[in-house]
Amino acid sequence: MGDHSETIQIEYDPDQISYEQLLDKMFDEHPGYMSKPYSMQYRSGIWFQNEEQKSAAENKIRQIEEETGRKVFTHVAPLEDFYLAEEYHQKFQEKNARKIYGLF
Repeated sequence: MGDHSETIQIEYDPDQISYEQLLDKMFDEHPGYMSKPYSMQYRSGIWFQNEEQKSAAENKIRQIEEETGRKVFTHVAPLEDFYLAEEYHQKFQEKNARKIYGLF
């Protein structure tokens, strides 16, 4: 169980939103400095597809560290394999909004 990380894969149109804007949104919603990862499964991570994405991610992390004075623990590595989760995990929040958010 500990040899994977739970993550999402995002497809985007760079004519609509830039990779840097995606990084901004990610770190706005999921600060990588919250705490050290306690398991590989739940670590903060960015898996890049090319050197431009790698550089952008590393620059964003460096910017956040300089601005906050805190260490960012987000893992940055090349994308190798991506496996879809089991069907019952697909669109989990959407399928379980009533339970998660108390919606009627």
